[in-house]
Amino acid sequence: MTDSPLRILTLANVPPDPNSGAAGTVYHTNVALRELGHEVDELWAHDLGRRRISHGNLHSLLEQPRLYRDAVLKAVSNKSYDVVQMSQPQAWLAARDLKSRQFQGLVMNRSHGLELRVDRVLPEWHRRMGIPESKFPRSLFTPALRHFLQRQWWKAVQFSDGVIVTCEMDRDFLIDKIPAATAKTFVVHHGVAAEFVERPPRSLTPDRLSRLLYVGQHSFIKGYHILVQVLNRVLRENEQLTCTWVTADAGHGEIRSLIEPTLQNRLHLENWRPNSELIDLYDQHGQFVFPSFFEGAGKASLEALSRQMYVVASDTGAMHEYITANNAGALCPVGDVEAFAGAILRALSEPQEAIEAAVRGREIAAAKSWRTCAERLVEVYRTLQRPLKQTGTTS
Repeated sequence: MTDSPLRILTLANVPPDPNSGAAGTVYHTNVALRELGHEVDELWAHDLGRRRISHGNLHSLLEQPRLYRDAVLKAVSNKSYDVVQMSQPQAWLAARDLKSRQFQGLVMNRSHGLELRVDRVLPEWHRRMGIPESKFPRSLFTPALRHFLQRQWWKAVQFSDGVIVTCEMDRDFLIDKIPAATAKTFVVHHGVAAEFVERPPRSLTPDRLSRLLYVGQHSFIKGYHILVQVLNRVLRENEQLTCTWVTADAGHGEIRSLIEPTLQNRLHLENWRPNSELIDLYDQHGQFVFPSFFEGAGKASLEALSRQMYVVASDTGAMHEYITANNAGALCPVGDVEAFAGAILRALSEPQEAIEAAVRGREIAAAKSWRTCAERLVEVYRTLQRPLKQTGTTS
């Protein structure tokens, strides 16, 4: 007997941008779910009502849970759903109130990068790098705000039927921190846009291996302070190397100030561009350098793998799973400048090994479609639905 299509409501506190990180994940997943025959309604940031608190953490703590709750309760009062899936732990209040109203569907929470693990990782790297987390006097309130925001995860786990995370590290961390999450937490890898896989990649050549590429936000978590140290090291050592760095132009001035003056003519700074143009940029380069302090899905690294690039990445998040599988690139200890530099230079001196790894990486990325992501989500939903149907209630 074939399972009937699901009626799914998704909610994310971001604009519906297919080219961004978390928003793009929700957007492409929903498209894939519809292509599988399921009915999907969406609530985005503009559907959540007026935001009144400008401070990010205070908004997340005091206002966002209520906005989530009000939008979701209004939606389910007008239509029946089999699944309500909400991003971020701020959805805990909506989950609690759905349960109190005897909602008969699944209540799911989806994380695009586990905030609890971020809070473990980033403060230590701020300390090591000598870069304050926030300016005085806001820094006085950071630990207290972090504590209360972290508590939202306990509530999200308590009131949700299932939690979706992007990588095994996030799953293991959440279960270790909140044992009640053990039976509720599932890993669903993100996908890569079809155009990245369907267009045949250019063959990787030794010449292209001398052209480095980075694509990512200009934020501390992405490890740009590590990347500039790596570039200063490898550009000094090998005069053939160049690097293209794609990030918002607001960060270009700081980046250039951190690169040694004699090396700046081999660094090309580019602004954001749509996916179709990014593909061409990936294909013009040979090595993708991804030195994040923390990642959940590592979307850009998966895109680079799909274009048959040699990826040199931090050993964190889903990159650990992508690259460990079949030795598809180089994993470096987080923040280890020498390890990154060594891997980049080794690819130049041993090009055949790098080329073979890139071919394996392409095979792995090609299997990570958004359709596969959606199919895995549906599999999780069906698994969680069975005991609920047997008892006639939700947990």
